Amino acid sequence: MYNNEEIKEKVDYCLNCKVKPCQKGCPLNNDIPEFISNIKQEKYEEAYKILSKTTVMQSICGRICPHMSQCMGSCIRGIKSNPVSIGDLEYKLGDLAIENGFSMEELEKDCSGKKVAVIGSGPARTYLCCFFSKKRSYSYNIRKIF
Repeated sequence: MYNNEEIKEKVDYCLNCKVKPCQKGCPLNNDIPEFISNIKQEKYEEAYKILSKTTVMQSICGRICPHMSQCMGSCIRGIKSNPVSIGDLEYKLGDLAIENGFSMEELEKDCSGKKVAVIGSGPARTYLCCFFSKKRSYSYNIRKIF
């Protein structure tokens, strides 16, 4: 998947800006230049660990997130040309992680006895549960109201 020329072009196109406007444009604060830099060096598992610090469903977010109004809309390359295809790189990295069984970055577990109640069971709420489960170690309960 990552040996093809298209992916190489996409990672080489990134300027790895020091100011990181793409990261500032991301509501999750993904360290985009860093995960792209690791893909460029073919350190896919490390790239996945970097991305998993801030997002838990890369394959889905890479496909459905409105990148053009967020990270890609903030990309320096987009001023005079096309921005870096951040969403494509994110979902392909997520797919690769699933295929190869990469593990997410271990985070400090501080449950603090907190619980989260989630009303509804749509995709956004499922993502929310994954986020709270991974990032904060909260227990959660999904309730579907009919």
